[in-house]
Amino acid sequence: MKSFFRTVWGKLILVIVCTLSVLLTGACVLGASLTITVENGNIHLRPKEEIEPLSTESFFEIKAWHVLISQLNTGVIDYSYADNLNFRILNAESGNWLYKGQTGSSWEYHYRFYGYDGPGSYRVAFTKEEIPSEYRNHVIPYDVFVGVPDASYAYDYGNDWVNAAYRLGWWILAIGLSAFALVMVCYISLLRVSARRSGRDDLVPGPLHKLPFDLLLAICLAAFLGLAVLIDWILPIDYLAEIYCAVGAFVTGIIIFLGLSMSAAARIKTRTLLRNTLIFRVLKYLVAKPLAWLWKGLKKLHAFNMGILRGVPLVGKTALFLGVLAIVELNVTAAADGGLLVLLSLIKYLILIPLVLYLALCLRRLQKGGEALAAGDLNYQTDVKGMPSNLKKHGENLNSIAGGMAIAVEQKLKSERMKTELITNVSHDLKTPLTSVINYADLIGKEPCENAKIKEYSGVLLRQSERLKRLIDDLVEASKASTGNLEVDLVPCDASVFLAQAAGEYEEKLRDAGLALVTKQPDEEVSIMADGRRMWRIFDNLMSNIVKYSLSGTRVYLSLEQADGDAVITFRNTSREPLDAVNTEELVERFTRGDASRNTEGSGLGLAIAKSLTELQGGKFLVSADGDLFKVILRFPKI
Repeated sequence: MKSFFRTVWGKLILVIVCTLSVLLTGACVLGASLTITVENGNIHLRPKEEIEPLSTESFFEIKAWHVLISQLNTGVIDYSYADNLNFRILNAESGNWLYKGQTGSSWEYHYRFYGYDGPGSYRVAFTKEEIPSEYRNHVIPYDVFVGVPDASYAYDYGNDWVNAAYRLGWWILAIGLSAFALVMVCYISLLRVSARRSGRDDLVPGPLHKLPFDLLLAICLAAFLGLAVLIDWILPIDYLAEIYCAVGAFVTGIIIFLGLSMSAAARIKTRTLLRNTLIFRVLKYLVAKPLAWLWKGLKKLHAFNMGILRGVPLVGKTALFLGVLAIVELNVTAAADGGLLVLLSLIKYLILIPLVLYLALCLRRLQKGGEALAAGDLNYQTDVKGMPSNLKKHGENLNSIAGGMAIAVEQKLKSERMKTELITNVSHDLKTPLTSVINYADLIGKEPCENAKIKEYSGVLLRQSERLKRLIDDLVEASKASTGNLEVDLVPCDASVFLAQAAGEYEEKLRDAGLALVTKQPDEEVSIMADGRRMWRIFDNLMSNIVKYSLSGTRVYLSLEQADGDAVITFRNTSREPLDAVNTEELVERFTRGDASRNTEGSGLGLAIAKSLTELQGGKFLVSADGDLFKVILRFPKI
């Protein structure tokens, strides 16, 4: 159903039902105003004998007034207002008949009007209560008698409506409320389906969407006024014709209003209601743009002035400020005829300016000391000689900070050197007995022996010893790489060669792990400065991690691109373990592994070594995880 009302036919049905419901609501309101009344706070139905005069007498009084006006101005009755009724018009002052009407009529209704007979060509008729004071000396009483023949269909038609309203009684309220509820449901539904199409989720505005909304509103208002003129001037045929024309115009107005509301709703949904108006465009080009240009100019002027001020030293800015202040004060004082005040102000500034300039010079010294510390010059000492006590204490604190930082840095470097030396020495000491263990385990495995267990034990011993040796080598290399103690021989290299080498070396391992490698690289050569041996260690570590930790049956992507003057090498794989709770920054720390259970072989140093080797060669090492997609990006400057 929702999809149907988004179609043209569905919207048309909603418009028709909404229009008919509005007409029914209006008819019920009109009928209720005739049949229901409120007296003393109580609501009740009028008796039928009270209802008929309300409709018939007001109807005939309007007809009689129109007929009298036409008779006074033209001398004949305008039968467009007669509506098959019979009339007689009597001059009550002279007793002469202006119009005797047709014979055989039943004269049932009598009305008295006062016709204007003063200067001017156009005549007017009033009831007694409506006569303006300036016309009282120029009015003549006229009696108009209205006869209702059997052929007066307008009268019968009106009575039929009154009788129908009377027969409905209280039900007319229920029908009116139900019709009004249906109007609201249809109206809200039309607003909801505006700019919607069946089978589509995006907004599709109608053909009038590009038309400025205020222009569309003006066109609709002009249409309403045109309908009003059409009813009032063009079609004064008879009573029923006027009713039909009024209903038709009312229906047309309802349809125009519904279309305008749907267009407004579509513009609100697409956020173009205000922007797509002529007023907005005029204000934008005549007000907003000039203000934007002015604001832009003021910002540039401010930036220019601030650039000049930033280029002036602290002492110069202080002197400039004090000089301007002194000139302004002296001029103002002189203009006020304060001769003695001028002298006092001059003395004040002769004392104040040197004092403030001296303080500015001291602050400049402190500023230089802070800038030196920020730049890493820990040997810089701020000259505190001659400073006031508070500023001198601050300068001494800066010097103390420099000394403390120098000591801390020296201790940090010493600690790092000791760590590296410790790891290197311990590793060297471990390698000697470990080499013997590996060799003898290998010899034991090669000795003929009938006991299969001995061969199995020697195999395990040999395998774990070699793993321990690799771990020691990785630890030494990671320590040296992190401290920058590794030698790096940077030469021009073609980055695509490393991709081809990795694809060849790991083709079989990837296939055994159930992984498919997809490589992508440009046709032209991408040269970088790198150490081939260290570069291959980076690729080896990353590809080894991919084989260990990737989900079987997935693809591995290895790509080389050029971006912003860099060669960008990207490794992508789908992790076997969930990465949502893993901090990618922790993955590049030493001994951090992708599997928390540590079921796979690995030291947790692969990414740390790869990162250190990348940075030693002037590159950038970035790691990111999106869901289970793990990505490593290497960036090296192109040459």
